[in-house]
Amino acid sequence: MHRLSAYGIGLDVPAGWEAELSLQDADETNAGPPPDGQGLVVLHAANFWLPNERDDYGAEALQAMGPGGIFIALVEFDRDAVGSLLFEHHGIPTDLQPDDFDPASLRRPMREQAGLQRFFHSAGRAFCLHAVIGSYHHRHPLTPETNTLLSGLTIE
Repeated sequence: MHRLSAYGIGLDVPAGWEAELSLQDADETNAGPPPDGQGLVVLHAANFWLPNERDDYGAEALQAMGPGGIFIALVEFDRDAVGSLLFEHHGIPTDLQPDDFDPASLRRPMREQAGLQRFFHSAGRAFCLHAVIGSYHHRHPLTPETNTLLSGLTIE
């Protein structure tokens, strides 16, 4: 396991996982001006190889994911969103349930994949957690693995 840390985001990355932190281009995402001039953060993590080119929500990675795959995108929004109803949940969601994952929640359903989105705020910052598993039928073993990864996520 190694620790990935930048831009006030930290993640314990287990062996066999890939993870990358980057800054969004606020003009492309319509997410608003960057907080504190830093830029808005995107975190991608997966238990499979991540393609070099990915949009914020990882559409290209989902094409490469197999049935045992887990993909996480953490996408930051403008700090002004923290007070909104959409981002009212406080704290990183680490208690996902197998039935939270739904094939119908994906913008482009692929094979047996299922996903979810959780909007939340932490440390005065607003985020969307987008999680996708490679097989709805394997959601019971994949969900605890997803929660374990999320338990190693910190936001400052």
